[in-house]
Amino acid sequence: MLKNKNTKFAISLLTAAMATSMSAQADVSDYLDRVDVDFLLMQNFQSIQAKEGAFRPEDEVQESGFGRVRANLQLKFHINEFITADIDIAEEPNDFGGGDRDFSFHNDFAGVEFDLFGLYGTPKEDENLTLRLGNIGASPFQFKGFQDGADNQGNALIGNGITDYATAENGAQLSYTKTYDSGFLRSYNVAGHITTSSFGEAFQEDRGYNYRLQGTLEFEGGFKAGLNLFKANQGDQLNFENGVASLDGVTTTNYRFGDGENYNFSASPSNERDTHVGAMPGLEQSIIQLNLAYQPSDETSLVFMVGKSSDDYTFADAAGNAVAGITYFGTDGVADANGTTYDSNSVIKGDTSVEYFVFEAQQYLIPKQLYVAARYSEAENTSDLIEQTDNTVERIQVAAGYWFNDKTLLKVEYVNQEEGVNSAGQIGAGFDGFTSEISVKF
Repeated sequence: MLKNKNTKFAISLLTAAMATSMSAQADVSDYLDRVDVDFLLMQNFQSIQAKEGAFRPEDEVQESGFGRVRANLQLKFHINEFITADIDIAEEPNDFGGGDRDFSFHNDFAGVEFDLFGLYGTPKEDENLTLRLGNIGASPFQFKGFQDGADNQGNALIGNGITDYATAENGAQLSYTKTYDSGFLRSYNVAGHITTSSFGEAFQEDRGYNYRLQGTLEFEGGFKAGLNLFKANQGDQLNFENGVASLDGVTTTNYRFGDGENYNFSASPSNERDTHVGAMPGLEQSIIQLNLAYQPSDETSLVFMVGKSSDDYTFADAAGNAVAGITYFGTDGVADANGTTYDSNSVIKGDTSVEYFVFEAQQYLIPKQLYVAARYSEAENTSDLIEQTDNTVERIQVAAGYWFNDKTLLKVEYVNQEEGVNSAGQIGAGFDGFTSEISVKF
């Protein structure tokens, strides 16, 4: 009798354990069903030289070689039907990394999004109102690819443009989208955001905010148009002495130069933005940019962008003389064509402006497998205190891409950049050469 009772007790324990295990498995399965996971990895190889007259002469004789591996782990959590949270964890040396020995994974982008129509019981199939809190992606360009660490497969070429004013900062964004099943206008979007000027935290006195307003129209047949307005108000932080103010302790807007690049030079840290136009101090910076695109199919894409970025302040040397950009030749911090290289840490009052345009094209020769692409960018330094001669940066990029499968992409590119003396180009005379990337996303 006792043996029989023990047997029954053991069976009941086993049954309970199996039920608990099955319940736990169901809980885990339900959790995993609500999580999207992408792992990205990219390796590049470059053979690029700065041209004669570079700010840093050692950049004129560089060895070819492999860059550091970039890696991203992207997670999206579907909290419920109307709330999602996301985080991009990255090892990205050309962004946060301060040197070649600084290997670290960090929060590259994160936030939470609320479908407001759904949350308040009025979901719509053709309308969406989304509130995002956390990191807000800020850029005036649209319809073209952007490169962020290993996340490069949406970019037909390599690297970002000379005037791709882009970053991620902390704040809030509200976006409304309306779509149509038929008609000439197929959808429109209006988005606005407010952010602070730091990816971290910045609460010092007179630190202002950054604002963006964006409108987008998409038409039947693949035509698209977008208009972007940016405004930063960080200038109240400055303290002037004899007409010159230091940038020490001042928070500037992160989109003053653009995001980290994938053309790297031996004389500068890997996280420098020194292949972009470096004219803006990023204090009272404003940007207006028009974007136009014609994308009639998955095989063909044409994008044209034209814009102007301006600031109420100008980079200067220690004596208060205006300089064309953040990087200049100097002696003891004073402008001198025969001096060593300085990065300006001083500003004076004076209007700075850059007018620019970009044309980009991509065409698949073999659908979903082989494409060619090209981009031409031109930026003119039209600042009031800068000599209006030899003041243009030009970049030509020609590339080809080959998909081994839908998750593995090889890109090769020739790039040639020309920088005038008064252009605010940060290499000094420009650069040229070949570069390549192979990337996976799964």
